Amino acid sequence: MLACLAAAIVAIAAAVAHATSPERLVRHYLTALADDDLTTAAALAGLDKADLERWGGAPLGDASTPDVVEIVAVVDADAGGRTVIARYGERGDDVAEVAFALERTPLGPFTQWRFAEPPVQRILVGADRHDRVRANGRTVTTELAGDVEGVAAFVPARVEVAIASPYLDGEAVRTRAGTASAARPLVVATTPSPRLKRLVDREVAAFLDDCVAQRVLQPAGCPFGLAVPDRLVEAPQWRVAVPAVTSVVPGARTGQWRLEGGATVRVQLTVQRLIDGVVEERDEAVVAVIRGSVVLGDDGVAVTIDPPEQEG
Repeated sequence: MLACLAAAIVAIAAAVAHATSPERLVRHYLTALADDDLTTAAALAGLDKADLERWGGAPLGDASTPDVVEIVAVVDADAGGRTVIARYGERGDDVAEVAFALERTPLGPFTQWRFAEPPVQRILVGADRHDRVRANGRTVTTELAGDVEGVAAFVPARVEVAIASPYLDGEAVRTRAGTASAARPLVVATTPSPRLKRLVDREVAAFLDDCVAQRVLQPAGCPFGLAVPDRLVEAPQWRVAVPAVTSVVPGARTGQWRLEGGATVRVQLTVQRLIDGVVEERDEAVVAVIRGSVVLGDDGVAVTIDPPEQEG
C-alpha cells in the first residue's frame, strides 16, 4: 500500500515537473519521441480518447534515429503564452526547427504549461497506382488506387512512406511532420517489380505452351494462326521459336496495368498442293502479338490474356 502510494506520488511529481516550465515540457516531449516512448509522448502532448478517435488511432512515431534534441528559444506570446522553438532530428541529415505554442493553466500552487494544440499533424499518404502503402511500418489502405489517406504523426517525427506490395517498386518518400513539406501529400511513384515481371513471364509462357499444343491451323483463343490454301496431309505441329518478350505498363485507368508482348512461333506442315498434287514439307514462322491485363488484388496477381482481335 505504502509502495503504491509512493509510486503515485513520484509519478504526479514527475508530471508536474515536466509541465512547470514551457521549455521543460517541450524537451521531455521531444526526448520521449526520440526514444520511441510514444505513450509518454502522447501523455505530454495532452492527447485524449477523442483525439485518438478523430485521427483513427495513435499518431506515428519517428522513423529516424534523432540525435539532436535542443531548445533554441522561448518567446513570449499573446495571453501570457509562450512559443518554444526547438531543433530536432538527425545531425547532418534532416534536423528541423519547429515552434510549439504553449499556454498556462493553474495547478494548485503551481503554474502548469501545456501545448495549446496537441503537437500532431495529419499527413496525406498514398501511391500513384496502388491502394496500399506503409507509413513508418504501418499499413495504410486507400479507398481506390491513386487516392490518398490521412495519417496522424507526432510533430516533428519523420514520416517515411513506401509501397506495400511485393509486385511493385517505388522509391520511399519522406517528410517531417510540422515542416512546410508535410503540407503536401506523400505519394509513392510505382513501377512493376522484378517479381511481377517474372510472374507475368511464367503466365505468358504457360499460355503459349497451351496454344502450341493444339494441332490445328488456328489454335482456339490464341493470338496466332495460319491459313493454308492447300490440303493438309498431317495435322500441323506448332512450337515456340523465340520466347515471349513482355512488358507491364500503366493502363488507361489509375491502378490498372497492361501486358504487352510478342513471341515468334513456327509451324511444321505436310501439305499436298492442289494445283499439281505435289506433297511438300513446310516450316513457317508466325508472330504472336500478346496483350492482356494484370490485376493486383488481395489474393495475389491475376493475369488475363486478351482474346485475339477479329479481322474485319
